[in-house]
Amino acid sequence: MVSEPSFDGNQAPSRLARDSAVVGAATILSRLLGFARDVLIARLLGAGPVADAFLAALRLPNLVRRVLGEGGLNAPFVPLYLAIKAGRGEQAARRFTAEATGHLGLLLLSLVVLGEIFAPWVVLGLAGGFAEEPQTLALAAHYTRLMLPFLLLTTLAAMLAAVLNAEKRFTLAALAPALMNALLVGFLMVSLARGLEAELAAQSQAILVSLTGLAHLGLILFALRKTGLVRPSLRWSPEMARLVRTGGATLLAASTAQLVLLVATQIASAEPGSVAALYYADRVFQLPLGFVGVAMGTVVLSEMADSAQASGPDTRLGQALALGLALALPAALALFVLAEPIVSVLFEHGRFGAEDRARTAAALAGFALGLPFAVIAKVFGQVYFARQTPRLPLLTGCLAVLVAALAGYALAGDGNAAQMAACAASLAFLAQAVLLGIALLRDGIWRPSVANLRPILASLAASAIMLGVLLVLSSLLAARLAPTQSTLWRVAGLAALCTGGAFSYGAAGWLLGAFGAFPLPRYLRKRRA
Repeated sequence: MVSEPSFDGNQAPSRLARDSAVVGAATILSRLLGFARDVLIARLLGAGPVADAFLAALRLPNLVRRVLGEGGLNAPFVPLYLAIKAGRGEQAARRFTAEATGHLGLLLLSLVVLGEIFAPWVVLGLAGGFAEEPQTLALAAHYTRLMLPFLLLTTLAAMLAAVLNAEKRFTLAALAPALMNALLVGFLMVSLARGLEAELAAQSQAILVSLTGLAHLGLILFALRKTGLVRPSLRWSPEMARLVRTGGATLLAASTAQLVLLVATQIASAEPGSVAALYYADRVFQLPLGFVGVAMGTVVLSEMADSAQASGPDTRLGQALALGLALALPAALALFVLAEPIVSVLFEHGRFGAEDRARTAAALAGFALGLPFAVIAKVFGQVYFARQTPRLPLLTGCLAVLVAALAGYALAGDGNAAQMAACAASLAFLAQAVLLGIALLRDGIWRPSVANLRPILASLAASAIMLGVLLVLSSLLAARLAPTQSTLWRVAGLAALCTGGAFSYGAAGWLLGAFGAFPLPRYLRKRRA
């Protein structure tokens, strides 16, 4: 989530740090619980037709949750809300909230009704390959109808959560998505314990998804009781026109990565089992991308907002880029090298077999290639969001979606459909990063310097050292990671592998200056002196 767009210069730094820590920790907790949910889904449903149908239907709730549930409405709504409150008082801000809630609710209700009627066409829009699999299409349409109320409920909750954020009341709004995922994890554990049949478990889970949306809305309404609830209004004011004009572009630009993944799902749907494989690979891919996204969307965006009105180069952009790559480069390398053991240990249980593991691991490796570029695009996009000029990120995002579609068409039929879809997504992230970088250079906003290049080179060197360590550890721990070993033994082996890689990268990165400190270069200079 994004904190308030500006803050009083006298505000205690400890409060800003505390609020950022709360939001970041809650978002990470939500991602981890969501990942645990998907590990359990893999065990319960495997990667067959039922899993394909359920996970294709789950794409829409996940899109809404990622874009809106983690603060996507803050950027367009909070500045307007605060400006109205400061200029015309609290009652005017409440009227604006009532108008935004009323119009958004009406729009969402209309979309949900249309979705219920045309659910099969909605599914084909997500996974066109299901047209050749009538049974899978029918299942996916059924699950979609059960999940559609979630879109209405959780989007209204996100709208009202933006009011809480504007009033600097972050905690409950930030924790709500994590609580929703906790409910889903609990239900899946009960389903596994009772040995529910796959179709019944998927149907029950789809119903529960919508119920978690209701719980989300209830939590936010409970948190708003002190500020006073508003009655939705359909009055149209100039502020509403401005919200629609700027908010739509900002939300669409922020949704680029998720739209690319929707295109990737279309590509994967051409091969049975590939939608599920792509979904599981994406969930692993989203862990490091989500962590970096929290940093870019809280601390870095707030820092950039301080200099958003200044002309000339943004001196903090290079620092933000170095920070993002310091996290993304080792994660991408580790996911590429360890794709097979990661997927095997996390998912290869129950109905998820060796063939599913190979397909999912190949897709994860394809996603890993695009992780650094997805982070670069995320960093570059923050510059325009901080300056409230989302037009260029929106344009490059549309081009990235087009690149994904064209790449998917070109790669179709060349093997594993899930892997081809993931590679198409990575090419789209590369295209967006390059286009935004060229635009920043052209506009004089970004001026690469040796000072900013040094930590990136240090990150690359530290990642190379980590690669050597991972290859050695993988050889030593191969027997422990085999599918024939017990689950606890395999989890311990994977944990040792990840810990060794993380420690080696952290130590090498600190010595080489990947994180801003340069103890080794300073030591060598002293020795030469």
